[in-house]
Amino acid sequence: MKRKIFFIISILLLTFTSAFAREYTTEEAKEIRTAVVAKVKTYIGCPYKTGTTGPDTFDCSGLILSVFQDAAGIQLPRSAKAMYAAVKIVPLEEIEEGDLVFFKTTGDGSISHVGIYIGRKQFIHAASDGSNTGVIVSSLSEKYYKNCYAAVGKPLTSAKKKLTQEEPQPQKNEEQDSSSYQYSSSSDAPSSSSSSSKSSFVSDLTFDGILLCDWSLWSQYSFGPNYRGITYNTFVYYNKNQIQPGLGTGLRWNDGSKVFMIPFYLSLRFNEYINLYGGPAMTFGNVMLPGSDIQIDNTFISGVIGISLNTPSIPIGSVSVSLVQDIVYTIFGVNNGSQLDFGTSLTSGITFSTGLRVTLPMKNVLK
Repeated sequence: MKRKIFFIISILLLTFTSAFAREYTTEEAKEIRTAVVAKVKTYIGCPYKTGTTGPDTFDCSGLILSVFQDAAGIQLPRSAKAMYAAVKIVPLEEIEEGDLVFFKTTGDGSISHVGIYIGRKQFIHAASDGSNTGVIVSSLSEKYYKNCYAAVGKPLTSAKKKLTQEEPQPQKNEEQDSSSYQYSSSSDAPSSSSSSSKSSFVSDLTFDGILLCDWSLWSQYSFGPNYRGITYNTFVYYNKNQIQPGLGTGLRWNDGSKVFMIPFYLSLRFNEYINLYGGPAMTFGNVMLPGSDIQIDNTFISGVIGISLNTPSIPIGSVSVSLVQDIVYTIFGVNNGSQLDFGTSLTSGITFSTGLRVTLPMKNVLK
């Protein structure tokens, strides 16, 4: 059975990647790119509708999917993020008509929007909000798209002739941030100014500030909702990849156990909606079992493990805001080396935290 599943998956992967395997001649690539641009222009004015791929309405990735399938016979993935992962990422100065332009328009810094470049710094895309919606023409020089720009992707062979060995090769970076490019008045394509690796790294950071009200469904001798305290956590993530590593710290008053804690976290954010974190916590005071007068002779260092679930974020200026629900387990150590029994550990350790998350991508600060 496992072999059959593996065989089916292999066939699907080969089928999916075959669209990107063919190399075109320069002339073939030029013709296909021209056809792609001509096709996408025919959809200008069509309304935006989430989850649609035409022919009357589109979302952003649905437009790209339909155009490349009809004009070039290329089957691209369904989402902007998956398209970004499937195509070849090139520096901004290598952009050509028919290339894909990717943007980070959400607070978590992930790829969330895509359009087709049509030359003269312009691209066509299906916009869901703003002053104009639907399939429209926008410019890379517009402030909003300049700030949200992420990368250029090539789903097709380049239509430009390759440089000879005597000609200088441009230095390529995997991705150029919007804060580091300028436009040349003598060329249709944007040109990228050099930026330090330090600046690029900082622009790929995202900060979270999270205020939480802690509660639980039980205490030592009773079952029912009860207030457990208040927590403020802050995280910084490196958002260049889909799985985003991060560091964090916080301030936590555990009213149920009557201790004040300062945790230090290592975290992994898998998308805008899920974050796993954990680490040691300095614990000030002696732990009281919630709902009782029983005191634990706890150690100074405790442990914290948590999962954070978030709603879709709402952009507000340079930041975005979302609701958050955490499930947190605090592991209290005992000075004599013994371990708490399961019931005591459950009562004192597990809390639910409900609150508000504010996200600030550093690229919004550096613009």
